[in-house]
Amino acid sequence: MTLTVQTAEDELRQLTLTIQVDEERVRKAMQAKARELSRDVNLPGFRPGKAPYDVIVRRIGEETLRFEAIEDLAQPVFEEALEQEGIEPYAQPTLEDIEPNPVTLKFIVPLSPQVTLGDYRALRQPVEEVQVTEEAVDEALELVRVRHQSIETVERPAQVGDVVALSGSGRLAATEPPAEGEESPVEDNTIFDTERMEVLLDEKSLFPETPFVENIVGMNVGDQKSFSFVFPDPYEDEAEFAGREATFDVSVLEVKERELPELNDDLAKQDGNFETLDELREETRKRLVHDAEDTAKGQLIDQMIDRLLDDATLVYPPAAVEAQIDDMVGNFKNYLSRSGWKFEDYLNLSSMTEDSLRNEYREEAETQLRRQLVLRQFILDEKLRIGVSDIDEIVEERVARFSNEELRENMRNYYRTGRGLDQISSEVLSDKTYERARAIFLGEAPDLATLDDEEADEEE
Repeated sequence: MTLTVQTAEDELRQLTLTIQVDEERVRKAMQAKARELSRDVNLPGFRPGKAPYDVIVRRIGEETLRFEAIEDLAQPVFEEALEQEGIEPYAQPTLEDIEPNPVTLKFIVPLSPQVTLGDYRALRQPVEEVQVTEEAVDEALELVRVRHQSIETVERPAQVGDVVALSGSGRLAATEPPAEGEESPVEDNTIFDTERMEVLLDEKSLFPETPFVENIVGMNVGDQKSFSFVFPDPYEDEAEFAGREATFDVSVLEVKERELPELNDDLAKQDGNFETLDELREETRKRLVHDAEDTAKGQLIDQMIDRLLDDATLVYPPAAVEAQIDDMVGNFKNYLSRSGWKFEDYLNLSSMTEDSLRNEYREEAETQLRRQLVLRQFILDEKLRIGVSDIDEIVEERVARFSNEELRENMRNYYRTGRGLDQISSEVLSDKTYERARAIFLGEAPDLATLDDEEADEEE
């Protein structure tokens, strides 16, 4: 039986879906509900489930029975109306109103967002090539030495290069007092305040360009010292320290001598499946290049999204933001669970409710949603697709590292289904998005008409 359906869309991509249900269908639903209730209602003279309809109506009331029948009808009627009208909800619909006679149900159905991008193909900007310097490779190899270092407690004054356990505090001096009549800002000037922390006495990494290390060098276990200095201005490591005086009060708890192994073939063999230092250096360079390329890809895609947003028109239902918040809250709950916390305990300790937490997420959720929407539209407009050959190429590249054929086949199956397929598909799409964004910025993108022809050939 065809439903009587009316639709009206507002300016936020929300569809008001008004469904009127035929009275005959309502009556049948009321009779079915009466039979169901008769099994649970004790009526003298009737066995459970055998009481006549009129008796049930007199017992619970026709209006009550009608509303209970409407509750049973709501979901199947709604799904039927969606199919009848060809409507696909984007997010969770809501039942806004029920009129009992005639039965009329009013739903609010969030529709898919509409995104219109500007003339992004005219965007131009330089794209820097990824470069890895010899200095970067040397720094990475130095970390290999650190991984294989030996550390031993010693009974002597602290020296440069030692690992020293300190207790005490460090604080910045207060900023300038407020003008007359203004309240003093609440400041947290603490740099550290600890019972024990271990630091490497390295002037290049521990408060660089300051005499901090110089003041610790020469101290013995049990020594206490107070000193102060002014941070340089500007100060790249911590911008808020720039030009400010700091006072430290520290005691030495332990001095440890650190010995780093020589950077040679023996260390290369110890660190991995390498025969020589040259092999380790080359593999380190490849890894740094790969990491740098991944970073550059992410940055360039972010830059494209930023520029797409500058000239994009987006219309989306409020429910889309709520769905984004749902995801963020769900991810946070999972994080707490992995950390051994209960969500309710976190809320209590933070003096928050779930609603207040959702409100804190709201601005970030909308930002994420808008970025996702313009990126998705870019991918659609550019006709970026993931082909079987794209997946196969990466799968074979991944499984090639395994020597056992059975293991290789198991990994092939993993990467071609479920989570493994999702992971590789995401990587392929990200790479294609980067390549197209790069081509657009450099003015080298293929003509969209050519892409249409290629797509038609593939479909054929």
